Amino acid sequence: MLAVPGATDVRGYSFFGDSYLYILFEDGTDIYWARSRVLEYLSQAQSRLPAGVTPELGPDASGVGWVFQYVLTDRSGQHNLGELTSLQDWFLKQELQSVSGVAEVATVGGMVQAYQVVVQPERLLSYGLTLEQVQQAIQAANREVGGGIVEMAEAKPARPLP
Repeated sequence: MLAVPGATDVRGYSFFGDSYLYILFEDGTDIYWARSRVLEYLSQAQSRLPAGVTPELGPDASGVGWVFQYVLTDRSGQHNLGELTSLQDWFLKQELQSVSGVAEVATVGGMVQAYQVVVQPERLLSYGLTLEQVQQAIQAANREVGGGIVEMAEAKPARPLP
Protein backbone atom coordinates (compact mmCIF):
# COMPACT_ATOMS: atom_id res chain seq x y z
CA MET A 1 0.00 0.00 0.00
CA LEU A 2 3.00 2.30 0.30
CA ALA A 3 3.01 2.35 -3.51
CA VAL A 4 -0.37 4.13 -3.53
CA PRO A 5 0.28 7.59 -5.04
CA GLY A 6 0.65 10.21 -2.32
CA ALA A 7 1.00 7.73 0.54
CA THR A 8 3.65 8.69 3.08
CA ASP A 9 3.19 5.99 5.74
CA VAL A 10 1.39 2.69 6.17
CA ARG A 11 0.67 1.45 9.67
CA GLY A 12 -0.47 -2.11 10.20
CA TYR A 13 -2.17 -3.55 13.26
CA SER A 14 -3.16 -7.18 13.62
CA PHE A 15 -5.44 -8.76 16.21
CA PHE A 16 -7.30 -12.05 16.55
CA GLY A 17 -9.29 -12.29 13.31
CA ASP A 18 -8.78 -8.66 12.28
CA SER A 19 -6.04 -6.63 10.64
CA TYR A 20 -6.08 -2.90 10.05
CA LEU A 21 -3.99 -0.80 7.69
CA TYR A 22 -3.86 2.94 8.13
CA ILE A 23 -2.53 4.77 5.11
CA LEU A 24 -1.32 8.30 5.68
CA PHE A 25 -1.14 10.71 2.75
CA GLU A 26 0.75 13.88 1.95
CA ASP A 27 -0.85 17.03 3.33
CA GLY A 28 -3.35 18.49 0.89
CA THR A 29 -4.28 15.15 -0.71
CA ASP A 30 -7.98 15.02 -1.60
CA ILE A 31 -9.46 12.38 0.68
CA TYR A 32 -11.89 11.02 -1.93
CA TRP A 33 -9.16 10.74 -4.56
CA ALA A 34 -6.96 8.92 -2.00
CA ARG A 35 -9.78 6.53 -1.06
CA SER A 36 -10.37 5.62 -4.71
CA ARG A 37 -6.63 4.91 -5.18
CA VAL A 38 -6.63 2.69 -2.09
CA LEU A 39 -9.64 0.80 -3.45
CA GLU A 40 -7.79 0.24 -6.74
CA TYR A 41 -4.75 -1.17 -4.93
CA LEU A 42 -6.92 -3.32 -2.66
CA SER A 43 -8.61 -4.87 -5.68
CA GLN A 44 -5.19 -5.63 -7.21
CA ALA A 45 -4.03 -7.28 -3.96
CA GLN A 46 -7.21 -9.35 -3.48
CA SER A 47 -5.88 -12.37 -5.39
CA ARG A 48 -2.82 -12.57 -3.11
CA LEU A 49 -4.82 -12.57 0.13
CA PRO A 50 -5.75 -15.80 1.95
CA ALA A 51 -9.04 -17.46 1.04
CA GLY A 52 -11.96 -15.94 2.90
CA VAL A 53 -10.24 -12.60 3.51
CA THR A 54 -12.25 -9.67 2.22
CA PRO A 55 -10.71 -6.23 2.60
CA GLU A 56 -12.98 -3.25 3.04
CA LEU A 57 -12.42 0.46 3.28
CA GLY A 58 -13.01 1.97 6.70
CA PRO A 59 -14.46 5.39 7.54
CA ASP A 60 -12.77 8.66 6.58
CA ALA A 61 -10.20 9.84 9.08
CA SER A 62 -7.82 12.75 9.32
CA GLY A 63 -5.56 14.40 11.85
CA VAL A 64 -8.17 17.07 12.51
CA GLY A 65 -10.59 14.38 13.66
CA TRP A 66 -8.77 13.87 16.97
CA VAL A 67 -11.60 14.64 19.36
CA PHE A 68 -10.82 12.81 22.58
CA GLN A 69 -7.71 12.08 24.58
CA TYR A 70 -7.37 10.05 27.77
CA VAL A 71 -4.64 8.76 30.06
CA LEU A 72 -4.51 5.47 31.93
CA THR A 73 -3.10 6.11 35.39
CA ASP A 74 -2.86 3.65 38.26
CA ARG A 75 -2.88 5.77 41.39
CA SER A 76 -2.83 2.61 43.54
CA GLY A 77 0.58 1.58 42.20
CA GLN A 78 -0.61 -2.02 41.74
CA HIS A 79 -0.11 -2.11 37.95
CA ASN A 80 3.07 -1.48 36.00
CA LEU A 81 3.34 0.27 32.64
CA GLY A 82 3.26 -3.05 30.75
CA GLU A 83 -0.02 -4.05 32.41
CA LEU A 84 -1.58 -0.68 31.64
CA THR A 85 -0.46 -0.93 28.01
CA SER A 86 -1.98 -4.42 27.75
CA LEU A 87 -5.26 -3.12 29.19
CA GLN A 88 -5.23 -0.33 26.59
CA ASP A 89 -4.32 -2.54 23.62
CA TRP A 90 -6.40 -5.63 24.35
CA PHE A 91 -9.51 -4.14 25.97
CA LEU A 92 -10.06 -0.38 25.86
CA LYS A 93 -8.83 0.12 22.30
CA GLN A 94 -10.99 -2.75 21.00
CA GLU A 95 -14.09 -1.46 22.78
CA LEU A 96 -13.60 2.11 21.58
CA GLN A 97 -12.94 1.02 17.97
CA SER A 98 -16.25 -0.84 17.97
CA VAL A 99 -18.14 2.43 18.55
CA SER A 100 -19.88 3.68 15.42
CA GLY A 101 -18.03 6.59 13.83
CA VAL A 102 -14.69 5.93 15.55
CA ALA A 103 -12.10 5.58 12.79
CA GLU A 104 -8.99 4.99 14.88
CA VAL A 105 -7.84 4.73 18.45
CA ALA A 106 -4.20 5.75 18.45
CA THR A 107 -2.10 4.58 21.37
CA VAL A 108 0.61 7.03 22.36
CA GLY A 109 3.24 5.88 24.81
CA GLY A 110 3.17 2.81 26.94
CA MET A 111 5.32 -0.26 26.77
CA VAL A 112 5.56 -2.80 23.98
CA GLN A 113 5.72 -6.40 25.14
CA ALA A 114 8.47 -8.41 23.50
CA TYR A 115 9.99 -11.85 23.87
CA GLN A 116 13.61 -12.57 23.17
CA VAL A 117 14.97 -16.00 22.31
CA VAL A 118 18.67 -16.43 22.98
CA VAL A 119 20.00 -19.38 21.02
CA GLN A 120 22.99 -21.32 22.31
CA PRO A 121 24.85 -22.66 19.26
CA GLU A 122 26.36 -25.59 21.18
CA ARG A 123 22.93 -26.83 22.24
CA LEU A 124 21.58 -26.43 18.70
CA LEU A 125 24.39 -28.64 17.43
CA SER A 126 23.80 -31.24 20.14
CA TYR A 127 20.13 -31.52 19.06
CA GLY A 128 20.98 -31.43 15.36
CA LEU A 129 18.96 -28.26 14.80
CA THR A 130 19.63 -25.28 12.59
CA LEU A 131 18.90 -21.63 13.27
CA GLU A 132 16.38 -21.72 10.40
CA GLN A 133 14.46 -24.52 12.17
CA VAL A 134 14.31 -22.43 15.34
CA GLN A 135 13.02 -19.47 13.34
CA GLN A 136 10.36 -21.63 11.65
CA ALA A 137 9.26 -23.06 15.01
CA ILE A 138 8.87 -19.57 16.51
CA GLN A 139 6.90 -18.35 13.51
CA ALA A 140 4.66 -21.45 13.50
CA ALA A 141 3.96 -21.05 17.23
CA ASN A 142 2.86 -17.46 16.70
CA ARG A 143 0.25 -18.04 13.99
CA GLU A 144 -2.65 -17.94 16.45
CA VAL A 145 -1.89 -14.58 18.06
CA GLY A 146 -2.04 -10.95 17.11
CA GLY A 147 0.59 -9.70 14.69
CA GLY A 148 4.05 -8.69 15.56
CA ILE A 149 7.61 -8.83 14.36
CA VAL A 150 10.00 -11.75 14.21
CA GLU A 151 13.47 -10.35 13.81
CA MET A 152 16.40 -12.66 13.34
CA ALA A 153 19.89 -11.39 14.01
CA GLU A 154 23.13 -13.29 14.01
CA ALA A 155 24.78 -13.34 17.41
CA LYS A 156 28.36 -14.32 18.06
CA PRO A 157 28.76 -17.21 20.52
CA ALA A 158 30.07 -16.31 23.97
CA ARG A 159 32.93 -18.73 23.48
CA PRO A 160 34.33 -20.46 20.39
CA LEU A 161 32.77 -23.78 19.39
CA PRO A 162 35.03 -26.87 19.85
